[in-house]
Parts: sequence; structure tokens; C-alpha cells
Amino acid sequence: MKVFDVVDEGHGPAVLFSHGTLLDRTMYTEQTAALADRYRTIAYTSRAGTSEYATDYDLDSLVSDCLEVAARAGIDRFVLVGMSVGGFMAIELALKHPERLAGLVLMDTMADAYTSEEKARFADVFRPMKSEAPISASFAQTFVPIIFGPQAIANRPDLVDSWVRKWRTRPSRSVWGEYNSWIGKHERLSRLPEIEIPTLIVHGEDDNGIDIAAAERMHARIPGSAFARIPGAGHLVTEEGPDAVTTALTTFLDALPRW
Repeated sequence: MKVFDVVDEGHGPAVLFSHGTLLDRTMYTEQTAALADRYRTIAYTSRAGTSEYATDYDLDSLVSDCLEVAARAGIDRFVLVGMSVGGFMAIELALKHPERLAGLVLMDTMADAYTSEEKARFADVFRPMKSEAPISASFAQTFVPIIFGPQAIANRPDLVDSWVRKWRTRPSRSVWGEYNSWIGKHERLSRLPEIEIPTLIVHGEDDNGIDIAAAERMHARIPGSAFARIPGAGHLVTEEGPDAVTTALTTFLDALPRW
């Protein structure tokens, strides 16, 4: 990948942040601000949110992108925080390059493969996105209850509206490419016991994008993993439950041996 949108702040052991579909690095702003006094926080926008959106890529490509962000920052080992598709990528990186990780944080993500029924349902939604036209209002509204929990929709219209406005400025094809990077993901539940890296699992209790049961399955299979349930938060857990997420993340990081 040639183009990156990266914010690199703070000093200390490095923590890299990878976001989910339809989102960008700004979803971590509250967490990186809270941590930057003692950690080097590096949040980056994946290629779907940059001029590289039309390139062909899969989860292995996103692993390579993450390692390239680390290389450009001069970092050998880091803690990786991955949310949703960022979590799909983080699991792949943990299995293939465990020596690079001092810790792993999996937010609102899963290790399951998508079922044939889920693939068919997503195909109907994403098939019209093979276009350079801006994301439509109808597509954006379809994803509001997937990205946001009921409390955010009812009580934080400013948060919802700010993201919908961002979505409407993006070319539809950027979401098509993002979808294709993860829809064919492999089942990794059976391999999770191989992960010996200290791991924190964070999940919004009201996540309609990926049910919290998926997080419970990961927690049961990753030896010694910690699990933080975030009450009242949907899929965009870092902005719907920012204080609880920051507390869970800080507690986890501060307990790790320095890397």
C-alpha cells in the first residue's frame, strides 16, 4: 500500500489501532488521547478510506498494510487493537506473526466464518456498491442500526449524523472493496487456542453488527484472555462507550510487561 492516513502520537511502547468497515482512524480519538501520555499510539485509516480504495485486497493484504505502518514507524513489536474487520485482520496477524505482538485487543469482532445465509444477505446489500457514485442515503440508513446501538440512535443523533455525512462523501466502490476483503474470511475459532499473546476482548452488549456471543466464543478459546462487556454500546463501541473502553484498554496495557 502506498498511501496511509496515520496519526502517531505520544511516547512509550507502541499501540496500533485498526478500525472497522465504514469507519476510519478517528473512531479511536478518545482512546488515543487518553493513552498518549505513556504510550505511542498509532491509529491509521485502512485503504478503503484512502485513495487506494479501488485496489484489490483481502485480509492478508490488510495484515501486510498493518506491518507496513509499523515498519514506517520503525516499530518491531506492538500491541494491536483491531475492531470488526480490523479484528479479523488482527487475528490473522496474531496467528501468522505472533512474534510481532506484545498484546492483542479484539473489539466487536469475531473468529467465525460467515454462513452461506449471511453471505447471501450481504451480497444483496453490497452488490449495488460497484460504482464510483457517492454512497447513497438509503445504503447509509441501512447501516445505521448495524453500526450504532439503540441508545446511540435514540440519544446521540449528532454522533450518528456525523458518520452518515462522512459515508455520503465516500465512493460506493470503497465499501465494495472493503466488503470483499472480509466476506470470504476463514473460520478461525478452531485455531484460537494457538494464540498465546495476552489478549483483551471488548464488545458492546447491544452490537447489532456482530453479536456478543461471538466474543464469548473467542474468550472461551483464547487461553487467559480478558473480556470487557460494554453496557449500552453498539458496534461502534469506542464512541458509544468511550470511558468504559478506555478503562478496559488502559487496565490491560498497564498490566503488560513493557515491550
